[in-house]
Amino acid sequence: MERLFELGMLLDRYEPLLTERQRSILRQYTDENCSLSEIAEREGISRQGVRDILSRGERQLRETEEAVGLVRKEARQTALLRALRSRFKDVDLREADRAALETALAALAGIWEDEDGV
Repeated sequence: MERLFELGMLLDRYEPLLTERQRSILRQYTDENCSLSEIAEREGISRQGVRDILSRGERQLRETEEAVGLVRKEARQTALLRALRSRFKDVDLREADRAALETALAALAGIWEDEDGV
């Protein structure tokens, strides 16, 4: 299950680098939890064909993450934001300072969101 979650995160970040067919098959596998046989039937290809496309797509995603590291960096930022929120949760701040802190933390958290809100 952890592998599927990780693969889904990689797909979320690097999906545009894959072919349309790789995207479709990887999404069915990760998001819809379809078996290789189910995907093969939907796509009109063999189970082995699905396995090959999944393997190539996953390898490409992992190689890209190794080179670029967006998923790793996003996870680090999320952990740091969580730690900051926890650290300052009970600190006595003036209302204006608390609002400024929350605004800054929200802006940092929003960096990884797509500009069009998707």
